[in-house]
Amino acid sequence: MLTVLHFLELRSYFSDRETRVAFPVTVEKLTGIWHCTPRYTKIIIRKLCELGWIDWQAGRGRGHTSVLTLLADSEEILLHEVKDKMERGEVNEAMELMNRFGGNSAKNRLMDWLSDGMGFTTQMVSDKLEDTLRFPVYRNIVTLDPALSYYTFDAHIGGQLFNTLVEYDPERRTIKPSIAHSWETSEDGRAWTFHLKKSILFHHGRELTAHDVVFSLDRVRLRPERFESSWMFQDIAQVEALDHKTVHIQLKQANSLFLRFLSTVPASILPEDVVVRRGESEFSRNPVGTGPFQVTRMQDGICVLEAFPAHFRGRPQLDRVEVLILPDMEPGRLKEPDWTSVFTSYGDPSHGELEAQLSESCGWIDAEILFACCTLLVFHQWKVGPQNHPAFRRALHHIIDRQQMIADLGGDLVFPARGFRPHHANTGRAEEEALSRAEIQALLQESGYRGEVFRIASNPYHEEDAIWIRDRLESFGIHIEMHVKPVEELMDYEDWEQYDGRLFGNVFTGDEICELEMYLQKNYFLAAFDPQTVEQVKQRTEAIFRERDASRRQELLDELESLMKQTHSILYLVYKKSNTSFHQSVRGVSINTSGWLDFDKIWFHPQAIRP
Repeated sequence: MLTVLHFLELRSYFSDRETRVAFPVTVEKLTGIWHCTPRYTKIIIRKLCELGWIDWQAGRGRGHTSVLTLLADSEEILLHEVKDKMERGEVNEAMELMNRFGGNSAKNRLMDWLSDGMGFTTQMVSDKLEDTLRFPVYRNIVTLDPALSYYTFDAHIGGQLFNTLVEYDPERRTIKPSIAHSWETSEDGRAWTFHLKKSILFHHGRELTAHDVVFSLDRVRLRPERFESSWMFQDIAQVEALDHKTVHIQLKQANSLFLRFLSTVPASILPEDVVVRRGESEFSRNPVGTGPFQVTRMQDGICVLEAFPAHFRGRPQLDRVEVLILPDMEPGRLKEPDWTSVFTSYGDPSHGELEAQLSESCGWIDAEILFACCTLLVFHQWKVGPQNHPAFRRALHHIIDRQQMIADLGGDLVFPARGFRPHHANTGRAEEEALSRAEIQALLQESGYRGEVFRIASNPYHEEDAIWIRDRLESFGIHIEMHVKPVEELMDYEDWEQYDGRLFGNVFTGDEICELEMYLQKNYFLAAFDPQTVEQVKQRTEAIFRERDASRRQELLDELESLMKQTHSILYLVYKKSNTSFHQSVRGVSINTSGWLDFDKIWFHPQAIRP
């Protein structure tokens, strides 16, 4: 690598020199290029000459300059090194090298090479055919600890690596067995007993026991300062192992959503020995679960999952999943993968060229999921600023013209947001009519706004929206500082206490748990509530926990959403769509409520195999 780097640095410095045309240069000049001693410079020269990449004629005697001839094609050397790094999984290093030394031609050739390898492939590995699904994501995986998952893709990967006591069937809206094969509850709904399946193995080979269940649930519920999702288990008074395969959970009071909480990713069952031995930080990068896939490689630039042969529901048909993590690459730069591929464009908006393929090939199936993501502007009312005044928040609500935003930005923006659930009737008051510019200015004056800087934080996935909102607000005389920060930094709600507002998207999965977490987790809405709103949210969510009737729970959620809109504590902005496309040769495609594909259900018809 160092020799390649030395040559690329040399070629970059003398970019105006033609190949195979000699020119004078001194050893002192080269020491400045390579930032090393004259002695080491001569070693580098000798190595480059041995490789045939340069020719060097040393000047003899005082006043005689040396002569350098560049012989090798630097683009070929760069591509060879970058491809080699990619194949070794050193994706970040490869992209950094390409970005530093590659021109448009080299970058386009790399993208062509990468595109050829995307999608579904099969190859011989140890005399066996191995099916691999490879796809890019233009975001980092922040954590693989299921109890810390905050972003949709992290949670999706967690769902492939771990299992929970029970599972939720979103189509039938029922709870079904998973790690627990059966359970019973007391008449008052406070005592629950779960019976675990035998011979469920963790990825490292140890059998799961009731003690792992106790450890996993206590780990989350007893540490609310670390695990934001601990609110789901606040009604648990005690978790105990009655024997090797029986778990008893005692609740403080009956909770109608208790089983649903136990089916969420944060309730995944972890191996106590591995978490304790490795430590939580290392476990979040190199986790062990019971899921259909196991992590075999996790580093900057790549995440590799391989089928877990001993999974208690049977081995997945797909052998391997390779996720190329390319957060710094412009979305759409990769060509669409081979027609046997499966991919999702939410968060990976490389959907442009696919439209042409869809129109040309009847083999493609395009599933468009509307309203997969709702963008939100959350005001930080725990911080003193103009956002504390309801008239200021109402003014921003009217300034941000959602229809105009969609018209200007297009893309995956499809519909103005009126709340989380566009398909449900709005039980709150009717939407306000648009206000005139003079009426908006009157609201700003009523709020006491005097030109203070209004600071908003967002992440790169919503940067285009953020810039549009900034320009729009500034056109009304509001001074905006827009800070686009990496998603890792915005996970911690303490980091954005310095901001007056936060722009982000929520992938709404269509069930009440997703909606409840928005109100009850600090890193979502809590900072938007003044003391009076906090109390109202607490009362309604408490009522939801106790309510057995699902339709009544939905009414209470409607009331919460109506409260947000009345106080303008949250501004619902626009809905974004998700497009998932796959070829008819791909079987078992299951698109979950977050718009991602369940890898364990995919298989490929033999005629679709591409060597």
